Amino acid sequence: MSRSRFLGLLVLPVLAASATAFPQDVASDFDAALDLWERGRKQEALDAMRRLLASDPDPGEVYRVYIDSDSQKIIDFMTEGDEYTRVAERFLERASLGRLDIQDDDDTIQGLVSEYFGASSTADRRKTLSRIVAQHGEYACPRFVNILGLESDPDRVRDAMLALQSISSRAVQPLITALASENAYQRRNVAMTLGIIGDPRAGASLLALASTDSDDGVRSAAATGAANCGASGDAVALFLQLGDDYHHRRANVLRDLDYSDVVWDWDGGKLVARAVPRSVYNNELAKDAFYSALGLAPDSMDAAAGIARESVDIQGKLAALESAGQDVSEMSDAAAEGMLAVLAAGPDALDRALQMSVASGDSATGARIAEQLGHLATRPTDGLQAALVGGGASMAGEAAVALAHIAVSTNTSASTEVVNQLGKAAGRRVVKVALIIDGDAQRATDLVAALDGQGVLAQHAGTGAQGLLALGQLSGIDVLLVGDDIPDLTTDAVVARIRQNPAYDATPTFLLTADEDLAEAYGDRIQGSFAGADGIDALQEVFDARLDDNRARADALAARAAMAISALAATGADVNLAMDGLMAAIDGRRDGIAIPALAALGKAGTAGSVDGILAVLNNGDASDDVRIAAANAVGAIGGRLDLAEAVSNSVRDVLNGDGSLPLKSAAAAALGRMNLGSAARAGVLQGVRVDIGSSE
Repeated sequence: MSRSRFLGLLVLPVLAASATAFPQDVASDFDAALDLWERGRKQEALDAMRRLLASDPDPGEVYRVYIDSDSQKIIDFMTEGDEYTRVAERFLERASLGRLDIQDDDDTIQGLVSEYFGASSTADRRKTLSRIVAQHGEYACPRFVNILGLESDPDRVRDAMLALQSISSRAVQPLITALASENAYQRRNVAMTLGIIGDPRAGASLLALASTDSDDGVRSAAATGAANCGASGDAVALFLQLGDDYHHRRANVLRDLDYSDVVWDWDGGKLVARAVPRSVYNNELAKDAFYSALGLAPDSMDAAAGIARESVDIQGKLAALESAGQDVSEMSDAAAEGMLAVLAAGPDALDRALQMSVASGDSATGARIAEQLGHLATRPTDGLQAALVGGGASMAGEAAVALAHIAVSTNTSASTEVVNQLGKAAGRRVVKVALIIDGDAQRATDLVAALDGQGVLAQHAGTGAQGLLALGQLSGIDVLLVGDDIPDLTTDAVVARIRQNPAYDATPTFLLTADEDLAEAYGDRIQGSFAGADGIDALQEVFDARLDDNRARADALAARAAMAISALAATGADVNLAMDGLMAAIDGRRDGIAIPALAALGKAGTAGSVDGILAVLNNGDASDDVRIAAANAVGAIGGRLDLAEAVSNSVRDVLNGDGSLPLKSAAAAALGRMNLGSAARAGVLQGVRVDIGSSE
């Protein structure tokens, strides 16, 4: 990062001529850290700043500390690089968040804007503008953007542009949206304002406008603005990169202070704010970028794939919010309609989206894409094959289901790996899930292995951005393990963003560190700490408490996998590699999993499968439905193979027991299908003899 970027980050609006008094603890801790820095004790200064941030200081206090500080010292701290830079940036982010909360109050904004334009002195105008920027931020943009179209009043336009420049980075998204204006004079002024702000996020839009707009003045202003934003080359490529950056919530496009509660639409010749949950804010911006790329290049497979990926991701995140108790019903309806884009994108675009997910380790989104692709694809695709062998458990399982159905529908053979993954998916019990966000690769590897030994499904993200992305894509996370060594974000920033996500604000979070002072500084922001794999016993209570969390998606995959195995078996395919998984699927699993697994065993099971099936059939605590499915399965196997007499005797016990008539009927039908000797069948018939009539 350049020194000029550091200086830019230091430009925070000053709300008062001098700082007011602030709590001594934040001030003294900060002063102590800078004192250590000045004395050349850099590591100690870094540790002190990390502890300050870990204590979750009030942003308002941090802001006041910043106002009273020597900015040159902070710049020097930042230019040290690596962790020093990340910690200093995090401090400045906290300071930025310490400004007054912006308010979407149109009446107040209208009054302040009128006061701004009517001010009798430059000082009064600046004072009013400071209030607008600090209190209303981007919500004031529509009032100023409207004025940019007044060709008859250039002085007023100039003042509106100055106001938008003062709103700075918070004005970028609404201004990008306003480039859709039908008024060429307004478009030119919007482009000029974006160019003066110089935010790289506007580069792709300005570059596109410079080559496509019908007005010479707009094209010229857009070209200059694009250059000021550092944009050059192919606008389509820039939009695709921008969409990918938003999707992954990379820090170059989304720092804490860049998030908003709204996205902007151009409707009826004006800006309109649309509220969105924070967790899908990045997806909405990514989707806009991909649609912009598609508008410029209708044949762009990457653009169509990006749109499909964001639509799937949005629906998944909203489902997670709903599961966490959030009311997202209206948005869920819109997300469901948005899924039409996934179907309309076609199999090639979906397959490209799946390849993106595999490449980035985006397991949950990739799994949903694979499921959709299974309904559309008419042949095995590169994306499905990649997901099958390198996509993680859920993605590989969904890919296997899709490939199995493609094989059945096209009368082709499924690979042994498809059958193997189907068996794993059918038998998998996802009961404990941990997400590790840690830049220490060896520590994370040791933790994954140790957790796996305790039956915990652990996923590792090597950067903060990857970890935060995984939060929106993994379901049923029981515990979060955050390392003290993260390459792109501070640990404090990762913990803070976890808590800002409503779906995970109560998820137990542990710090991976050997620094007890650092762990203590986090206080109740974390539930505990340990240094590495030796400390995972501390997690047992967490797993015990959260054992009943939602595992519906994993169970649904298990059921679909069992049905896919059944369909393959019906074609005569060899599904022996899936037998262990099917047997695990009937061992105490829910009916929705066990019944399709029993159906598959009926088609492909062997004599070695029978004991497990009989255990289900004779389980008096099981439902009639699953016991009937077990009877059907053993009957089907017995119709193909000569089974031991003990098998038929076990079925006869059910037939002659006190079960329901439908269960007895299923047992009788099973015996009817089995290859029994004449004596054994006569015994069955004697056992079911019923005489009609009444005795005197």
